[in-house]
Amino acid sequence: MKILKYLFFLLLILVIGISIYIAIQPSSYSVSRSRTIQGHSPVIYNYVEDLKNWKDWMPWLEKNPDMTITYGRTTRGIGAGFTWTDKKIHGKLETISATPYTHLEQKLTYNDHEPAEVSWKFDSQGDATRVTWETNGTLDFKSKAYVLYKGSMEDKLGPELERGLEKLDSTIQENVKKYAISIDGITEQGGGFYLYTTTSSKISDSRKKISERVNAIREYVTKHNISNTGTPFTYYYSWDEENNATIFSNGVFTSSKIITEPGSEILTGEISPFRALKVTLEGDTENLEEAWESAFAYLAERQIAQDSTGPYLEFYPVDASHTLNPAKWVTEIYVPVSELNIPPIIE
Repeated sequence: MKILKYLFFLLLILVIGISIYIAIQPSSYSVSRSRTIQGHSPVIYNYVEDLKNWKDWMPWLEKNPDMTITYGRTTRGIGAGFTWTDKKIHGKLETISATPYTHLEQKLTYNDHEPAEVSWKFDSQGDATRVTWETNGTLDFKSKAYVLYKGSMEDKLGPELERGLEKLDSTIQENVKKYAISIDGITEQGGGFYLYTTTSSKISDSRKKISERVNAIREYVTKHNISNTGTPFTYYYSWDEENNATIFSNGVFTSSKIITEPGSEILTGEISPFRALKVTLEGDTENLEEAWESAFAYLAERQIAQDSTGPYLEFYPVDASHTLNPAKWVTEIYVPVSELNIPPIIE
């Protein structure tokens, strides 16, 4: 009996000792991971803020693909939320604070654990963004015991945050590269007066030059309070791939003829009405070469002759001045065509 008593007291002392050891463990935790993602901070912020996108990169869903996701009444901004469940897990995420393009605060509830605070920071670094995903929370006695047995919160959550940021990165890169080219058909263009500035460039540098000259036209129109019609465009005069050289103007149509000041690099021109094949590119302008080739192929297949004396134009109804997400840019191409043997004109 004495041996049993000794064993009992030893076991009791062991239980008390373990309980004390568990109780004195840290009652809070903070785990964070960072990753530099190629893309402007508004693009990445907007993608993370919209909780409907989380299904495409959320690390917990990757481990449990049978999870059921239920969205709240809104998925963006303060009050946005969703829940996810399977046989063993019930989680809930809610956005409680949102500072556009720089910071998000969320509350995460996971089974019967204490709610955790989740924060996102988006630090702009030029064309890239440093994204930091952090989780903070408290541990009750049961959670401390679980952590002591299974490993630290750093060991448990760290790899999940890393994997989430990795998938977020790859998903964003995939999304911003999406594009679509549509052949809209033959259309009648009215022409009109326009302001323009002409430059020559290497083809390899032309996109940068076009952006600079389009901005110059916009600034001129705004500065002089000129009423313009439509969006900025590029008028290509020559395209010499063999010598990597091109000459083009960038301009904008005006409601009337504008006389610019003497010596100004901004001039006034007029385009006569013309017929053209219209092709629309939705996506990054890096896909414009394919869009132009699609236009030329369409005409060749249908034996529609190009009018080499007409204007070859690119319009930019949605560009970087509207959104930094290249997947949402819209560029319209117009290839002038002969009036002979053409299909019906689109309205």
